[in-house]
Amino acid sequence: MEEKVIDCVVVGAGPAGLAAGINLQRFLRDIRIIDEERSRAELIPRTFNYPGFGEGISGNALLERLRAQLKVNGGHVTPGRVVRLERTADGMFDVTTETEVIRSRTVLLASGVVDIEPELKGFQEVKEKGLIRYCPICDGFEFTKERIGIIARDAHGVDEAVFIKRFSADLTLIDFEGGAYLDVASTERLEREKIALMQGEVGDMYADASQGIQLRMSDGSEYSFDALYCALGTQVRSDLGTNLGALRNPHGYLVVNPHMQTGIEGLYAAGDMTNHLSQITVATGQASIAATAIHNRLQNRR
Repeated sequence: MEEKVIDCVVVGAGPAGLAAGINLQRFLRDIRIIDEERSRAELIPRTFNYPGFGEGISGNALLERLRAQLKVNGGHVTPGRVVRLERTADGMFDVTTETEVIRSRTVLLASGVVDIEPELKGFQEVKEKGLIRYCPICDGFEFTKERIGIIARDAHGVDEAVFIKRFSADLTLIDFEGGAYLDVASTERLEREKIALMQGEVGDMYADASQGIQLRMSDGSEYSFDALYCALGTQVRSDLGTNLGALRNPHGYLVVNPHMQTGIEGLYAAGDMTNHLSQITVATGQASIAATAIHNRLQNRR
């Protein structure tokens, strides 16, 4: 019996993967969407930055809407983890999950990034309450003129603090590693921008209903913030692509062409793993570009 070959495997079912799946289903393509159920979008308590939702929408609610739209178009998500991706001699892909091997003509990687988080006592508890922020582009407007802390340790964190200054002048960069990574140029820039610098060991943090987010230092001093941003960067989940030879830029993001194809023929990528502008609109737009390119590629090879 001839081995079944499908048109595309989509790795990841965040906004990018789901948007790509919706488009590919509407192109009448035979696809599989494999997802570990670890979408970064699930961490969004409510975004007011996604077009069409002026009242805001949570990350989970948006994912539910996208999954429902996928279902209406005949698609579904298969829970699982892709553990290996191989290129076959005939130019196909063998996509190995924990339970099966799927042969596909193309692959779209949409596995995203993972936020790097500090090992601070109380951080996870505050995060679980939806009080840790990651994207000032998405929600900086909501904290205009409020007390904002930025957990950082290097020039990247300083860049983010300067960006946030557009929304509030009451800023404090929290260098919890005591200057181990923060160079002189960065500290001088903070001084010029009139951004406070707090260096030292953080004892713990907690959320107070009346005073906001509280940071208690090891020396007993306490600081209060209305919003706390984590600006430690991200880890790009690109190993499936790089193990095949796909290139990354100096920041770790996969390099793609205007059609969202990597340097590997038939291997595409979309969403946060391709650029540092972590916007849902960017991810879904890239997914639409990639899905159309995949469809045209398959159409032209018949």
